[in-house]
Amino acid sequence: MHAPLLVVLHFLLGSSGDTPRPSKPFTAMTYNVLYDAPAEDIEKSLDVIEREKPDILCLRELTPAFATAFRKRLGKELPHTVLMPRKGTWGVGIASRHPLSRAERFPEKPHRLPGLEADVRLGGRELGVVCVHLMAAGAKHKKSDGLLESMEKNAELREKQGKALMERYADEKKPLLLLGDMNEGRQAAAMKAFAAAGFIHSCDGPDSSCGPTWPGANTALPSVVEIDHILGRGLTFSEARVLRSGGSDHYPVRTFFHFEK
Repeated sequence: MHAPLLVVLHFLLGSSGDTPRPSKPFTAMTYNVLYDAPAEDIEKSLDVIEREKPDILCLRELTPAFATAFRKRLGKELPHTVLMPRKGTWGVGIASRHPLSRAERFPEKPHRLPGLEADVRLGGRELGVVCVHLMAAGAKHKKSDGLLESMEKNAELREKQGKALMERYADEKKPLLLLGDMNEGRQAAAMKAFAAAGFIHSCDGPDSSCGPTWPGANTALPSVVEIDHILGRGLTFSEARVLRSGGSDHYPVRTFFHFEK
């Protein structure tokens, strides 16, 4: 048999020793889009989302203005969407290219700051998606609180939020994607609680290029802390990136993922 014909047959049929080619990965993205972003910065943030074409998108600090602009520009591209905008920092949304079978807003105990979870159908599989925003480091609980006192209180609160989230999903069997603005680095208490519960960090996957996510593109200040994260349980990650563009005070994070089995 001629060599060119062998090459063609090998391409079409594969050899008996070949392993199956992996399916195309799915794409996840998390983005705190800034509650007081002006219209021109909203459009810059939408530019990033449109360019990256995520399968799953977690939006935090989602305002009515951003939600309206999102639906107008990307509603057809990401049609399976639950947006719960609010003035201020409590707005949340999950947008998907794939059907959602369920969505629920819930308080991130012991605080009322809302999280949003949804079940998404991806390639015949069900994926749980959890979009969160843990307490900001400098948020005041009392007018009399100083910055250091606020930071200590909020670090303790994030630890409790992290443990409460892991209790919420302790018995969950389906794969989970956990993403959002955690307001802390990987070595802090909530992130350690996630790791202890079996969640792996997307930036630990191969070919990743991560790093600080705040401040973001809307300031001339250098980005100094990594507080926006994508994690998963029952998933494998690759090519995670901090995207150095947009119109927010946070940079978005994007990653590719597969189901483990």
